[in-house]
Amino acid sequence: MRRLSFPLFAFVAVGTLGCEGVLGSSDWQPGMPVPESLPPRADEPVIRMPEEDVCAPAAKDVGRVTIRRLNRFEYDSTVRDLLGDTTRPSQDFPADDFGHGYDNQGDVLSTAPLLVEKYDAAATKLVQTALAAEYRPGFSQRLPATGMTASTGSASGQAWNLYSNGTLLGDVTVTTAGTYTLNVRAWEQAAGPDRAQMRLLVDGAAQGATFNVAATAAAPQTYTRQVTLTAGTHRIGAEFLNDYYQAPDDRNLFIEYVEVTRPASGMSGGTARILVCDPATGATCVRTILQTFARKAWRRPIQTVELTRLEALVTLAQTEGDGVQLGLELALSAVLLSPNFLFRVEGDVSTTPRALDDYELAARLSYFLWGSMPDDELSQLADTGTLKPQLAAQVTRMLADPKSDALATQFAGSWLWSRAVPDTNPDPTLFPAVNASLKAAMQEQTTATFRTFFREDRSALELLTGDDTFLNDALATHYGLPLPGTNTLTRVRNVPLNRRGLLGHGGVLTVTSNPNRTSPVKRGKWVMSQLLCMEPPPPPANVEAFETQPNPTGTLRQQFEAHRSKPECAGCHAMMDPIGFGLESYDAVGRFRTTDTGGFPIDSSGELFDGRRFNGPTELAGVLAADPKFGECMAQQVFTYALGRAPVKTDRCTVKQMSDAFAQSGGKLPALISSLITSDTFTQRRGESP
Repeated sequence: MRRLSFPLFAFVAVGTLGCEGVLGSSDWQPGMPVPESLPPRADEPVIRMPEEDVCAPAAKDVGRVTIRRLNRFEYDSTVRDLLGDTTRPSQDFPADDFGHGYDNQGDVLSTAPLLVEKYDAAATKLVQTALAAEYRPGFSQRLPATGMTASTGSASGQAWNLYSNGTLLGDVTVTTAGTYTLNVRAWEQAAGPDRAQMRLLVDGAAQGATFNVAATAAAPQTYTRQVTLTAGTHRIGAEFLNDYYQAPDDRNLFIEYVEVTRPASGMSGGTARILVCDPATGATCVRTILQTFARKAWRRPIQTVELTRLEALVTLAQTEGDGVQLGLELALSAVLLSPNFLFRVEGDVSTTPRALDDYELAARLSYFLWGSMPDDELSQLADTGTLKPQLAAQVTRMLADPKSDALATQFAGSWLWSRAVPDTNPDPTLFPAVNASLKAAMQEQTTATFRTFFREDRSALELLTGDDTFLNDALATHYGLPLPGTNTLTRVRNVPLNRRGLLGHGGVLTVTSNPNRTSPVKRGKWVMSQLLCMEPPPPPANVEAFETQPNPTGTLRQQFEAHRSKPECAGCHAMMDPIGFGLESYDAVGRFRTTDTGGFPIDSSGELFDGRRFNGPTELAGVLAADPKFGECMAQQVFTYALGRAPVKTDRCTVKQMSDAFAQSGGKLPALISSLITSDTFTQRRGESP
């Protein structure tokens, strides 16, 4: 039987282009966030409002929300929590598009036919694997009596005649412990006042009461006992107890076979994720299984009509001669192929704002902080309608959960571009020591550093100035620092000034460089766009590309200054280059240096676009940490990641409240998050005009 398929929505993916020196389409690597923002929608102009009007009632709006498909990370995390599957099936899916720097933006998460095919294959495999783990296979082994070991008697056709008291025994091996049925097919040759008496044996022990065998050769019967067997080999059989002989009367016991059986059934119990009861017991259990599974997978209660359709798939399989297990495979695969699973569906799309129900709110919260489905506690709060009053408490609980690591790997990984580090390709001739393991350590350094700021409730301003970092021996060697004595990244405190904060991270410095040299423009643009949320002016059309001198007569800085003197290049480079020059003390893979590749002394002084001066990366980091725009930018970045869309004019009140809460808390990320998730923008929704 073929599994179900369904039409899915398709969105247009938008890319961006950039000028030479600015990270654009030609520089983008798989996994690297697109650095430019998507163009604003016609109905959502991105313009600044006078400060006094930011939170005026007319300026407020909870915003349009595009239905969001689960991205690859969310899909893997969801099937992990739903089914216990850690195989990361999304590795076979097409790459997700990026919008506004993130791959969880509703407007760009398209659904191509190839992806639907991959969903179908993944759903089938996931369900089959999960059911196989929870289904107990049936067992049946029959021992013909004539092939068993008898203490007395002789063969009689296909049966064995125990013509005096004695035993008939054989070995059977079971692979799993449990309750089995021991069957003995027998009849008597009657004689004397009593029936032939038989008892069943397992490993020499009698199983239950003695049978009075009344069956005849013309109508044999099967005598049965339920027995408990451990995994392994057991000696089973029967014993004849009351032989009788007074010529011509002779009482004998005839046995045709001994067998052990157990039907296939669900291994229901506390560890079962799907088979919460044994489907072999009937339709009521099947209904319970489908209802429970769909409730978790769809992140809301299942409607009666939906449940009826799923039950019909099980019935169809059984009608066509297949078992209940195949029927469940069809129905559960349909659950995983439904838009209710693959998309984060939020009710109606009326243009009138409405409050999210607790199920929708639980999903928004869990995918924001965990990148995965709500857990049992969130689901129970949604079932009782008591989630909203406990939002702040849930943020505290959820940030302490290991699943909040998604904020470090997905949010910070995209915001700070650490996800792009493994895909960088420094010139192996110039940088032979930069291999996959070193790049992985660079990536994890940034991930682990960010993790401390919400796990330990530190000030996020220390992202730029903190005196601690994470190193292993390979990364410490790369930086020229003392070895921590481990291949695993470990926390190191009181590191030198040039290794404090993000600006000293090799991953950040490598991903903002060219393969064979540094790029002050890319580094300057990264600081502006990622830390201050200020996009530099777009490059003019057909701008002349910058090319380094084959035999330089001056520093890279001097070459760029000559390039910047051209009128068509001045607008773009005048803002970015001076910031990037502040990081010229690091080479293209993040090693500290005092002279460049041409042997010229490094000049790492510079100034920001507003005239603030600095000398070197340490002073630059201090200037950025003291800039209120850093906190405001972090609020915008968190907003974009959490809501799946960038903030627009009518969101400025929410963003301002977030940045105010962030500043008042001393730069604590949990305060920033709590401000967002309790706002109307997060707890309400509206559709868009037709």
